[in-house]
Amino acid sequence: MGAADRISFIPMRARLAIAAAALVGIAVVSLALAGPGVDQARSRIRVLEQRVIAATQAIPAARLAEQDADRRLSAARDRLAKIQPELDRRAGAQRAGQLVLAGRIRDIYRSVDQDPLLAVLLSGGDLSALAAGQADQERLAREDVSLVEHLRDDRRQVARLVAARTRDRDEAAAAVRDAAAHRARVVTLRDQRTGALRQARRELTRLQAREDRADARAARRNAAPIAQGASNSGTPANGTWPPVQGGPSKAVLDKIAQCESGGNPRSIGGGGSFRGKYQFMTSTWEAMGGHGDPAAASESEQDYRAALLFEREGAGQWPVCAAFAN
Repeated sequence: MGAADRISFIPMRARLAIAAAALVGIAVVSLALAGPGVDQARSRIRVLEQRVIAATQAIPAARLAEQDADRRLSAARDRLAKIQPELDRRAGAQRAGQLVLAGRIRDIYRSVDQDPLLAVLLSGGDLSALAAGQADQERLAREDVSLVEHLRDDRRQVARLVAARTRDRDEAAAAVRDAAAHRARVVTLRDQRTGALRQARRELTRLQAREDRADARAARRNAAPIAQGASNSGTPANGTWPPVQGGPSKAVLDKIAQCESGGNPRSIGGGGSFRGKYQFMTSTWEAMGGHGDPAAASESEQDYRAALLFEREGAGQWPVCAAFAN
């Protein structure tokens, strides 16, 4: 059989598929046919719905955390404000103590050039008065030292108190900022997932419409009348067609048939040009030894003729559908 004769046996549908594959490549066709299905889109929607619900449920908790941080900040500010009277009181005490010390220092400077013993003799006093005066000076000196220590300790306590209250306020303010940022992130996540969910639902609608159109086309093909004239290809006496040596497996044939006609042995497509389970052209059917209408032949005979064509001419007779059968 020559090359030209072999080409004449190729169904017109297969020839068109070969031409398309030469232009855009079988890979593109395969990707288009292997795109996401309705079930996959529905699964994705269910996952996205759960994620949107989880993000939405997290928003109230984030708001509560932000409100709690606000309350902590207000309490810290109140504590800082409440210590102000105590700070004012201690500041006043420190100023009073400093005035006392300043007066003592002035008195010391004024009396630094006087000899206490000479002053007592000139005043006609006695040494007991000198001793009493000396004792008073020493007592005042001790009091001055005690006052200085008290002022110094009080200053340290005030500094620690102010630092602690300021630290509380700053930490509370940081908590407010963190809580607000967390809530904003949760809201943004919810919005992003909601957008993805809307997109997935649009994609499901598109896929469902495409599937509905495919089902309608299949229904129209299945409802198309079979041309008059049954096959008289000569069914074997026992009704069983022999296997084709070197032919494809039944699984491969089933996949090709499912792709070509949905597995319907009475399917008619291409305006009547492609007929039967494997969408034979009449010329190709006859070249494989068949007679009459391929769509009117028994399903077992169609399987036999398809296996014979596959064995003789290869999977190229169904360039698109056979690609998914391997």
